[in-house]
Amino acid sequence: MSQKVWFITGASTGFGRAVTEHALQQGDNVVATLRKPEVLSDLLSKYSSRLLVLSLDVRELEQIHAAFEDALERFGRVDIVFNNAGFCIINEAEGMSEERGRELFEVLFWGAANVSREAVMMFRERNHPPGGRLMQVSSRTALKTVAGVAHYAAAYVVTL
Repeated sequence: MSQKVWFITGASTGFGRAVTEHALQQGDNVVATLRKPEVLSDLLSKYSSRLLVLSLDVRELEQIHAAFEDALERFGRVDIVFNNAGFCIINEAEGMSEERGRELFEVLFWGAANVSREAVMMFRERNHPPGGRLMQVSSRTALKTVAGVAHYAAAYVVTL
């Protein structure tokens, strides 16, 4: 089986870090994106030829586009996008400031939507042969109510 090229958002911790490590251990190539690239220096020193670490804030369209271009330049294609960037704010719905609520939606909804849009364009127009897989991380709170995370859950409901 040939090496796959993974594009992973939110690769610094949690699922993003775990999937990055797993893909590398399986012999695949990884474009690991995160806001603080230095967090992956240990992996970069171990897998330098198969790991591209890029700074990416999924709220920034230009950064998303540039990261996919860098992936294409380094590895020639993207086979799997693991759309994982996110964070949670625990607060009562009525106590959440509009600014913080919008920040959640910018990352969880719009960030995911914009990365997905760029991924589909890559799969259809840039990969030869065309194709790829898009994996979207969500939260159980989108389906089962949990106190204190109304905005977080709402942002994920619209991505399901």
